[in-house]
Amino acid sequence: MKKTVYFLAMIAIAMLMAACAGDDPVTSSSDSTAGDSSNTGGSSLSSADAALTGDLASFDIAIDKCTLNETIDAVPDATDTYYEDYVENFAPTATISISYNGTSASVYGEAENVTVTVDGADVTVNSEAEYIAYELNGTTTDGSFKIYSTKKFELILNGVSITNPTGAAVNNQGKRAYVVLNGENSLSDSSSAYNTVDGEDEKGTFFSEGKLVFSGTGSLSVSSNYKNGIVSDDYIYIRPLTNIYVKSASGHCLKSNEGVIMKGGVVNLETSATAGKGIKTDGEVQISGGRLIAITTGGGEYDSSESDVSAAAGIKVVGNITITDGEVQVKSTGSGGKGISTDAEFIMKGGAVYAITEGSTYKYSSSLDSKAKGIKSDGNMTIAGGQIMVRALGGEGSEGIETKGTLNISAGSIGTYTYDDGINSAGNMTVTGGYVYSYATGNDGIDANGNITISGGVVIGLGANSPEEGIDVAEQKTMQWNGGTIIGLGGGGESVSGSQQKAAVSGVSVTKNNYLVVSSGSTVLFALKAPRSFSSSTMQVSSPQFASGTTYTLSTASSVSGTDFYGFISDATVSSMSSLASFTTSTSISGGMGGGMGGGNQPGGGGGPGRW
Repeated sequence: MKKTVYFLAMIAIAMLMAACAGDDPVTSSSDSTAGDSSNTGGSSLSSADAALTGDLASFDIAIDKCTLNETIDAVPDATDTYYEDYVENFAPTATISISYNGTSASVYGEAENVTVTVDGADVTVNSEAEYIAYELNGTTTDGSFKIYSTKKFELILNGVSITNPTGAAVNNQGKRAYVVLNGENSLSDSSSAYNTVDGEDEKGTFFSEGKLVFSGTGSLSVSSNYKNGIVSDDYIYIRPLTNIYVKSASGHCLKSNEGVIMKGGVVNLETSATAGKGIKTDGEVQISGGRLIAITTGGGEYDSSESDVSAAAGIKVVGNITITDGEVQVKSTGSGGKGISTDAEFIMKGGAVYAITEGSTYKYSSSLDSKAKGIKSDGNMTIAGGQIMVRALGGEGSEGIETKGTLNISAGSIGTYTYDDGINSAGNMTVTGGYVYSYATGNDGIDANGNITISGGVVIGLGANSPEEGIDVAEQKTMQWNGGTIIGLGGGGESVSGSQQKAAVSGVSVTKNNYLVVSSGSTVLFALKAPRSFSSSTMQVSSPQFASGTTYTLSTASSVSGTDFYGFISDATVSSMSSLASFTTSTSISGGMGGGMGGGNQPGGGGGPGRW
């Protein structure tokens, strides 16, 4: 029977996939225009790398229930940590079927040490049996399923729709539940206070004291009206092929004490609650597949239990966030909202993260506020692969990527477009590889309160007018460029040392959407499209292509073609250029934002200190 259900579900998935576009929220970037091949240079950016980019100004995030082309994950053996989270590793000793029909429910099947009582359409199970499967089907607008089980059990949602006007639709007061989704299922709770039993928790529409492990090829839609959506006092585990949608009007969508693990599947979360979270957990979040979309629209509030302010967030975690694969899309439109926020470390090794915040700062008092951030970690941040796109344009404090620890980037593609700092670290910032583009309209493109060391990759930092900078470090801190292609463009420029040849040119002016082009004789090394007009700005630049003590030319051009990384063209083809200045490279450059065109060591004025 299970094989037949699985086969039919796979046919349904194939039909749904045909009907769904399933597009990414970004489109291919096409900033460059065609030109002739009169000036060409070496390439350091492949078309595969550029394919990861998109339009930072216009990409959007919306609920997308379309299924993914996934395969079921491998079932682990008994040596694996999560062996007991796979329903395939256990055979039920009996199956009890419960059919809902309006205001009544019928029970089929029985098992030793299992008692099922029915009151209208409210079904209560008391079980001490080793392993029982409960299959729910049918529809009720005034019912529930509640279970007390001393042993783990299987809960098959087989085309069931439950609305409970007095509490949770599904309430597990027992052990681990293997939730197998077949067909379309829906759960809804009360819009008023729950009628709970004294001494029992009942924190959401689908509540569980034990672990919740979701599998199967069906879907589950949860409408939360009074509390949270899906809640576990342990952890929530989501496997490939599942399709879960949670909409919460008054709380969080997914809430757990111990963590959320997503191996695959499609999860859509949206909450309009004040300070509502798509995912909220006191544990860790691990994402290694699937597509997660979390959208929040609520504003901030004062949390008296914490004596602090709280704002909405797509993902809010006390422990670490680790992303190794899959796609994460988060959008927060309320005041002070975050895309992703962790009290510990943010670690990304693969996959894709798209984050949008649109709200301004939420202010409770002169000393308590919450600022909008795309990705925020109180601990260290490590980016070692994957793609990140962030837009945060809510005014002062709205930053793209912020860590209160150190930031280490070794691979991947990062693009930020913000009002405040695009990328900000309280500690040291180290870049050894990858592609980084960070544009801030009101502050520094890249800012560290510690030291900055860049020894590889492509790093582009574009900041606002004086005193802001493209790439900035705090006073008494140092900036070293030892490798990679690096461009800092803003009102001023920092003093930079390091082994690689570099230069600073002050007084740079370029019109929006035109290009700054660096060349040597007739050879174009690379070009950069200006996202806004820069006037009397400072450009600091370094490249592995620079030779010691060599003079290069900085020009402007209106038309450039080549492989595009957010307007950075490494294999640039330029039809015509207008020379701005010449510069000579050195192993160190002085900070400044003074007047005329300058060479590699020409001072100008000092950039402002790093800002937190």
